[in-house]
Amino acid sequence: MKAEIIIRPIDQVWQDPQSFCMTEFIRDELFYYFKCWDYQFMLDGKVQDAGFLGCFTIENMLAIRHTRFTKQTTYPVETEHDCKCYYYEITHSPWLRDTLANRTQHDPDWADANQQHSYRHFVLENAKYWVEVIGSNLVFEKRKKDRQRMQLWKHF
Repeated sequence: MKAEIIIRPIDQVWQDPQSFCMTEFIRDELFYYFKCWDYQFMLDGKVQDAGFLGCFTIENMLAIRHTRFTKQTTYPVETEHDCKCYYYEITHSPWLRDTLANRTQHDPDWADANQQHSYRHFVLENAKYWVEVIGSNLVFEKRKKDRQRMQLWKHF
């Protein structure tokens, strides 16, 4: 079966398309932070900071890939969309299939222990990179800006 790309929009959020994202890992969770612009101001044609950070949390992370954009389109989306904040979900993903098969082959007990998880292939993008993650769930949250993260972004 051929892989299919599904666009999953986040309503009323405008991700800063020029900003690099910040990624943190804790145990088997991934936290993917990004700057946001004020949605209503942007609709009026004015750029203004939203006052919060967007955060995609991916639960039960099994694998991750980080790829710089190339001239070859990694995930061509053939449908036009005007989503301002979104992620992709890849159905029938060869990478997901191969990762699960490899894990089960080398650790037969793993499949029984992880039956409760239904793994999915998510793709997040920022200014110049794709971040692909295999995990069981993706949750979006608005997070309070903190000094430490904002300091890291200062030079990028």
